Amino acid sequence: MATKRKSFSGSLKSGKVKTNNHPAAAKAKAELRRLVLDEVGADRAAVFDAFAGDGKMFEAVWSRAAQYTGCDLVWYRDQRTAFVADNRRVLRAIALDRFNIFDLDAYGSPWEQALIVADRRPVASGERIGMLLTEGSGLNLKLGGMSLALRTLAGFRKGVVGTSRQQDTVIDMAIAGLCRKMRTRVIRRWQAKGHTGAAMRYIALILEGL
Repeated sequence: MATKRKSFSGSLKSGKVKTNNHPAAAKAKAELRRLVLDEVGADRAAVFDAFAGDGKMFEAVWSRAAQYTGCDLVWYRDQRTAFVADNRRVLRAIALDRFNIFDLDAYGSPWEQALIVADRRPVASGERIGMLLTEGSGLNLKLGGMSLALRTLAGFRKGVVGTSRQQDTVIDMAIAGLCRKMRTRVIRRWQAKGHTGAAMRYIALILEGL
């Protein structure tokens, strides 16, 4: 089955203050999550929301999923089941095969969490899982930097140069590396793009086990 890739336009206002979900990006994020939820099936969806925040995406989409577990460093007094902890520690400690959707809505780069999922979540042949990635490595790449996790998945050596204008190519290489580690292929891909210097990419994937 050929991979289907769809793009959404979006815009973000740049700033130094981190927010759970900027209103300008929330609509595109919610639409991507609806697409993944519909593809997996709400009645069988089990979501691990690694950057759960104040629950905007839960209210908009994930409340329809059969199962939901969030994770955040901040505790929110609401009805969600959630870990209050560093999501990397949680992802390394719990069984991941109970989840079939992983929402990695990171402020900067989701690749460390994605790498942990790839190492610890086996995907059976023909099984389909969803993955949401909020990718903000553009500024780091422009400054000549690249996180270890991104470098590992994309297959670059330490000290690589020439990637400052190749964010989308690097992302594609990282997704390909993710698929190799998980023994999966991409059968659906949707993407929204921010239009500021932050160079955010919002990506939704449906992966199928080989």
